[in-house]
Amino acid sequence: MTRELRAALVLFVAIMVLGFALKLGGTPVFDPWASRIAAAGRTESGFWLALSRIGKGEVVGVVALLSAALLAVLKRRRDALIVVVTVACQMATNPLLKMLFSRARPELYTHLDQVLDLSYPSGHSAQNACLYLLLALMVHNRIGLIGIPLAFMVGLSRVVLGVHWPTDVLGGWMEGAAFALLGAHVSRRLASRADS
Repeated sequence: MTRELRAALVLFVAIMVLGFALKLGGTPVFDPWASRIAAAGRTESGFWLALSRIGKGEVVGVVALLSAALLAVLKRRRDALIVVVTVACQMATNPLLKMLFSRARPELYTHLDQVLDLSYPSGHSAQNACLYLLLALMVHNRIGLIGIPLAFMVGLSRVVLGVHWPTDVLGGWMEGAAFALLGAHVSRRLASRADS
């Protein structure tokens, strides 16, 4: 078992443990405390809303497709397919996890972004962590210098905007990282088989 696969499995277990802990134990004290700290950023809501929009699924999907097209041009068609499939699987899994845990959105503050679904884990956080970590692992680690801070800021924006608890964002980051590690594992395994 590779390090990527082990780490992905640990993260998947952590997502489930945290999700069931939140479902059975309710909102921990940490969530409102950290949300109140993040609320200081609401005075710059335009900035945080713009970040949140950059992190929407439609934008992530376009970046994933463009990245896959570039990989295909560079004769890395297998990796191009892995990027598309990994991001698509993560995006398809997130609503299922939300239904499983059925966590309501926070009501501490007025929501500064429109939300229609459940709260845990954060989809914005998951899809950005998945895409940018995957590209850093499969294409070049320098992508992580921009993509990982972007994924962090997108997740933070969801708390500032009042639409997610911090633990939702943590769960989303874990979900995205788990899928990215799984995609990187598949890429390396297929490459080693092709070389042998």
